[in-house]
Amino acid sequence: MAQHHGIHFGMDMDIPPIRTKVPQRQTRDVEDYPLLDSGLDEMHGQELDFICLPLMSGHGFEPFGRSARLLKVTSWCSMVVGKISTWHGDVMLDYDSEDPEIASLSCEVLKKEIAYAAHSTLPAVMIDLPTKPSPNLARIIMSTLLKSMYLNIWVRVPMMLGDSIDEEDNSAWLAWNSLRTMCHNHNRLNVILEVTENLPKKSICERWVAEPLKGLIMPTSLFIFDDNSNLGLSPPHYDLLMLMHKHKSQIIFTGEVHPLILASGLDLRYYKNYIVNTKAQIEFSPQEQEETPYFDYLQAPLQPLMDNLESQTYEVFEKDPVKYVRYQEAAAAALEDLMGVITDRPIVVMVVGAGRGPLVKGALTAAEEVGAKIKMYAVEKNPNAIVTLKGMLRERDWSNKVEIIECDMRVWESPDKADIMISELLGSFGDNELSPECLDGAERFLNKETGIMIPQSYRSYVAPLQSHKLHTDVLAYDDVTHIETAYVVKIHSGYVIAPPKQCFEYIHPKPPAPYPQSNDRMLSMTFEVEDDALCHGFAGYFHATLYKDIYISIHPDTFSDGMFSWFPIYFPIKTPMLLRKGDKLTAVFWRVTGNGKVWYEWCISTPSPAPVHNPNGRSYWVGL
Repeated sequence: MAQHHGIHFGMDMDIPPIRTKVPQRQTRDVEDYPLLDSGLDEMHGQELDFICLPLMSGHGFEPFGRSARLLKVTSWCSMVVGKISTWHGDVMLDYDSEDPEIASLSCEVLKKEIAYAAHSTLPAVMIDLPTKPSPNLARIIMSTLLKSMYLNIWVRVPMMLGDSIDEEDNSAWLAWNSLRTMCHNHNRLNVILEVTENLPKKSICERWVAEPLKGLIMPTSLFIFDDNSNLGLSPPHYDLLMLMHKHKSQIIFTGEVHPLILASGLDLRYYKNYIVNTKAQIEFSPQEQEETPYFDYLQAPLQPLMDNLESQTYEVFEKDPVKYVRYQEAAAAALEDLMGVITDRPIVVMVVGAGRGPLVKGALTAAEEVGAKIKMYAVEKNPNAIVTLKGMLRERDWSNKVEIIECDMRVWESPDKADIMISELLGSFGDNELSPECLDGAERFLNKETGIMIPQSYRSYVAPLQSHKLHTDVLAYDDVTHIETAYVVKIHSGYVIAPPKQCFEYIHPKPPAPYPQSNDRMLSMTFEVEDDALCHGFAGYFHATLYKDIYISIHPDTFSDGMFSWFPIYFPIKTPMLLRKGDKLTAVFWRVTGNGKVWYEWCISTPSPAPVHNPNGRSYWVGL
């Protein structure tokens, strides 16, 4: 069936409850169970996409309520999710019961139901979250996932366990984390989050987007009518729904349709339309639309000195609506400051790493704006970009304004000293594309009396990150090299565990000692863990001061709105680390130079020591 505004809707075909004072004795017959036939009829009639149906029924394990309907494989794959039984006859199933007979029976029932689900080519089975450590359950799940190539296990996780009203209650996440840890964080073990009447605090809700979330179970009882008889949700539930819309969550309805809705001749479609309308309220900026294809997509950082960038890469960067405006503002401000100092000659401007000319164009425009007379050098090592620069020089009549130099800035012998030196050599971590090494080589032809470098400084920042998606994608390569590589990535399915802290800083021109004269760095950072979380590595950002108060930044707190030239950088760790509220996480980062390359090393030293990643740059490095 067609999806609605990108939302996949399902219906939970539940078993009517049996009221009894002895929960261990609930006898059910096959007639108590919803039928596949009637379930599919309801699904089609209410214009839904799939149903969640108990796999077995009664004492005889009748699949899907003795259904007489035969489905094609394609229908099983898309329309039916099997629900694992919680009872067998009058026995409540407990895979890790202290009673060995109950534990054995429970495991046999689970294996049988999963086997039938795999046989029927169901896309997934749904199982309730155990609230205690369950090694037997984890073992069966792992066995299933290893045997089956396609079956997914959906763990039904209530946002709050029991009748808890404590917004700090984190027991549901801890129970889920226990199970998935015993299952090796398998990428086909997923969460179906059951929205409860009471919700935990905002940060705990937000952490779920960093999990392998497949959808929300929305009880119809959560929907309320206002004074004008309009259907809606409470503000906390509405905010949660809007958050999950951004992560393409499926919606599974459970519970009875409200009598007022039934009286109007309507059904679940009324709830569905409300949810569709809430998603339609989300407006994506042009930048967000451009970035969507890159969500959680791991990219290797550029090797700007070893490799010449392709024209397509230049073109993407040149479309940035913010970066070059800020550079132009910085150039104008620097020129204005020098115009009162240099009066007897043109101001010498050097663009080092000119690429295809956007900084050249910006600097020339800035000079026109402030009325400065300049002499410009455009230095570029890429012979292919030089072709474009020369074409611009002819087309824009720059021949009497710009001299193009085809050379590596580190070895060029300049005939003049630069009053202003402009570069765009920054990477997602500030210095990870070797801006310090490049500018060290170019700084020798900076005028020591008047010289200004744009940018003047840049700082990297680090924050501990939880992201099942990113970590699983790295582990999929199944080698050490990829787990010890830093990736540029637009982090979408991630949760920042603690606010970023400053890591390395570089200043240009380089100040005298005691400022470090080497570009090697080492820093230890300690983070206060505010909520329980599972650390999968670190997110990295930068903040660059171009000139005085003009800056560009991808730091979350100072982000340059509209700028898309850089995504954050992700430093994975091999083994995820469970962090508890109140823990102090200490991360150590090194930037090392040697043997014609630069690399990073990183590790966690507290609360639990972990191995140093990328020692000696064995897996990931940037060539000089």
